[in-house]
Amino acid sequence: MIKSERLEKITDYIKINTSATIQELVEVLNVSHMTIRRDVKTLEEEEILNVIHGGVIYNAQHHSDDYKTIIARTSHLHEKEKIALQAITYIKPNDSIIIDAGSTGELIATFLPTNMPLTIVCYALNIATIIAKKPNCTLILSGGHYHESSMSFESNEGLELLKQNRVNIAFITANGVSSTLGITCSAYFERLIKHTALKSSKMSILVADSSKFDVIKPNHFANIEDFDIIITDKGLSEECASSIKGKTTLVVT
Repeated sequence: MIKSERLEKITDYIKINTSATIQELVEVLNVSHMTIRRDVKTLEEEEILNVIHGGVIYNAQHHSDDYKTIIARTSHLHEKEKIALQAITYIKPNDSIIIDAGSTGELIATFLPTNMPLTIVCYALNIATIIAKKPNCTLILSGGHYHESSMSFESNEGLELLKQNRVNIAFITANGVSSTLGITCSAYFERLIKHTALKSSKMSILVADSSKFDVIKPNHFANIEDFDIIITDKGLSEECASSIKGKTTLVVT
């Protein structure tokens, strides 16, 4: 069982039972005490649980911050639509592109022109479903363990597929953007996927609405300088815009 699967199982178990001892988790997951203690430390850093003497308890405050693509679709929708429409202006016929998981990535997939031949690499069910209906798009989908919260797939084989494919543009989403602490996401498993997608692309474009700026999530996967372009909306503060300029190209829709 890979680490992300263990973290998800531990989280689900703690949500249902409210608390658990370390020994209890060892028996439930059938792994060593050392492995459980490492996993618990990761979940504590992500504020999913709190460590108490001999065990852990669920951090109920974390539940309200859970990210779900289905809910995110309606949040800042107008801004995300403008960002997605701006993003597709960088695409040329016969390009290969990566579309990251997330509600803005879903809009990019939706707005792709139907008459343009493209190859799309993705790892999210909602995006793959949209691309599969585009008559001139070739779909490359990495599979693996399905995460309902982001509708994305994760596996070592999926990472290898990303490494083996090279693309013209990677459109990457984020849950947090900080000029000092970099680009972050909420889920542990997403970090390596996003990082791999970035390394496989000639041009990297961050698509993030203004509500994501000055926000820090637990899992760092890139810095502002790692992106060629950042596309956001007019809600971005002057202070945030100033902190980004000079590090990359900022496009405000």
